[in-house]
Amino acid sequence: MANFTHLPTIPPPPLFSLYAGDLHHHVTERDLYSLFSLIGPVHNIHLFRHPFSHKSLCYAFIHFYFPHYAAVALNSLNHIELRGKPIRLMWVQRDPVLRKLGIGNLFVKNLDSSVNDAELQEVFGVFGVISSCKIARDGDGVSKGFGFVQFCSEDSASCALSALNGSVLHGKILTVAKFLKKSERKEPRFTNVYVKNLDKDFTVSSLREKFSEYGKITSAVIMNDAEGKSRGFGFVNFESHESAMKAVDGLNGAEIGTKKWFVGKAMTKSQRAEFLRRSHVKHKPNVSTLIVRNLASFVTENDLKQVFGAFGNVTFVKVSYRNGVSSGMACICFSKPEEARKAIAFLNGCFYNGRYMSVSLAWHKEEQAKHLQTLLALRYKPPFAYKVPDLQKLEEKKVRKEVLANKESSCDCDVDGFVLVDKPASNSEWDV
Repeated sequence: MANFTHLPTIPPPPLFSLYAGDLHHHVTERDLYSLFSLIGPVHNIHLFRHPFSHKSLCYAFIHFYFPHYAAVALNSLNHIELRGKPIRLMWVQRDPVLRKLGIGNLFVKNLDSSVNDAELQEVFGVFGVISSCKIARDGDGVSKGFGFVQFCSEDSASCALSALNGSVLHGKILTVAKFLKKSERKEPRFTNVYVKNLDKDFTVSSLREKFSEYGKITSAVIMNDAEGKSRGFGFVNFESHESAMKAVDGLNGAEIGTKKWFVGKAMTKSQRAEFLRRSHVKHKPNVSTLIVRNLASFVTENDLKQVFGAFGNVTFVKVSYRNGVSSGMACICFSKPEEARKAIAFLNGCFYNGRYMSVSLAWHKEEQAKHLQTLLALRYKPPFAYKVPDLQKLEEKKVRKEVLANKESSCDCDVDGFVLVDKPASNSEWDV
């Protein structure tokens, strides 16, 4: 039997990685390489993309060979504009546990619209090393008036919190607090109540009388149109939060007059839009919608309706096409969740027209993006401990090596058993 020698494999070089977020959706790997290669040698760039549409997810990992160049890129390129949009850089934290702990994370609100990410980082950077700084913006890039600053240590965050809470920036008083997860936040206090589905003949005095049963009222109004007719909704402001809560609990859903009232916390237009969006995501009936992948190119919607119709009432079938050719993926909707689950149990992995079908529940767009980010982050191994080297010490070591090399060049050396020595000065005992 032949003997095989297992040669040792050379381990890959350690990489020092930066996270680049808030990228413009048109930014490519070439754009990132052109920018970061100006700082130093880049090993590779991984721009994360959607697995099916291949559209950019607007964040990337930049891997450097040397920690010094990664540190210089972090300090000099953070918040620089790329394709008209500032990018956000930070060290890659591959451990999901540490990312979720939120060490040193602060919430900053009441920011002026002119304050940008770089200016906010400059203000808070006095108190310690910042790992991430971001101002929340809407779809048009306009500041929402709040942001997040995360320090590398909890002590630095505490110092910034005590020093900057209540300070003035661009004429506005900042509110700085420790960031809390949604599950840890208390319900915000409010006194202004919104009421709708009022009858057209319902008056302000009747509105005051009805709501005064739950506490002292400071103001009440019913909104009218240009002709002075009621628009069917109004606002009632209480003196205390507790009275407002009692009114919401007691009157929301109550039938008064000919209509059922809706009573809740009064919201701004942006808050209302966000509330409706979250409610739509939360209650979207995706449990009856399936995504089918790895279909043969000649499979039609009628074919799928016949196959999946054996498990229930199919209300919608759509095969995805790209440039007139099937992409091998389809969307199928059932009338009941039980029918969809039955179809998954029987057809997932089934051999159909020369291919093994993949059948799964449809994810909402935001849920799918979060799921993909988690999976892509877990592909990487946990980070190794490293420190950015001191350049002055490296220069001192380099000089020391040169001095030692010069000393050794003047010493005796042995070549093939013969000893070579430097010739001594003249008029010595070595002269012949």
